[in-house]
Order: sequence, then structure tokens, then C-alpha cells
Amino acid sequence: MGLPWAGLWLKRLWVLLQVALHVAMGKVLLTLFPGRVKKNILAQNPHFAYDMWGSTLFSIPYFWFILKVHWQRLEDKTEEGGLAPNCPVVHLSGQRSNIWDFMQDGWAFKNNVAIRNHRNLQDRLQAAHLLLDRSPQCPVVVDTMQNVSSQLYAALPERLYVLQEGRILYKGKPGPWNYHPEEVRAVLEKLNS
Repeated sequence: MGLPWAGLWLKRLWVLLQVALHVAMGKVLLTLFPGRVKKNILAQNPHFAYDMWGSTLFSIPYFWFILKVHWQRLEDKTEEGGLAPNCPVVHLSGQRSNIWDFMQDGWAFKNNVAIRNHRNLQDRLQAAHLLLDRSPQCPVVVDTMQNVSSQLYAALPERLYVLQEGRILYKGKPGPWNYHPEEVRAVLEKLNS
């Protein structure tokens, strides 16, 4: 499952070098050819809010976030058909339980919500209430501040899963550009047929 300690650190070093090169090249290209970079980003995802996020690309916070995402993926322990990690989560009431407690028949999110980073569990619960305002057709719980669910499911920045009876039926690719909600819908529809 997990990589041996020394192997993991060597892979982390390699990822650090790759991300540093990516960010440095991106910064140079963004400086020299801003219009072309914007065009390429929007070609990948036309719904990307470039005016809101474009200035953050290839910045120091961007570097640290991308590094964190790629390092987390090195420790991904989930496989389709494999056992789903039963991570701790927190109800909006503050009660703690595990993610398996919420497995039920299929559902799907209709929209996404932009939320700032959480500094404590209260921030995280407050953000979850924003999601509740959109009336999701599923239970809403949040990860603990130790981010166990996010780590075990390699869910940074976002990833779609379908779990049933403690098993992973579907593991999507990392979002926001590489996941496909229509694949989740197809899996859920197949389960309901």
C-alpha cells in the first residue's frame, strides 16, 4: 500500500523538483506571453474564472498548494474495487462518526461552492452550511482538521468517489479539470437499475 519511508522521500524530492520547474516555467511564460497562457488555460477549462484566479497562478501559494496535492497523491491508498477507508468525519452538529455511517443509495452534487481554507473545525462546519443552503440530496459531513479523509482518499483539491458497502465502486480522477460527474451519474444509474 504505502511506499517505504526512504522511497517516499525520494519520490517527494522528485515531485518537488517537477513542481518547482512547472511553476518557474509557468511564471516565465505568464510574464512573457500572458494572453497565450490565458488562452491555453481557458481552452482546458472554459468555465475557469480566469479574472478571479489568473493572478494566483504560478505564485508561491500556488507552488505550495500544487506540491501538497502531488505529495498527497504519492500516498493514495484507494483502488476501485478495494476497501474504502472508513475515515473519521464530523456531523454539522459537532458529533463525530465515520464515513461508512453515511453510505446510502446513489446521489450526485448539482453545483460546486467556492470556500476559503479552514483554520479550525468551526470554519469547516460553517462552510458545510453553505452547501446545505443548496439542498444537497445526501448527508453532509466534514473531514476532521487532521484531514484524514482527504489524505486517505487523495481528494485534494477534489475527487469524486462512489462507495457502497465499504467498497470503492468508482474512483474518479483528481479535479477540477480531470473529473467527470457524468461517469458518477452512470455508475449511480447502473446501481439503481
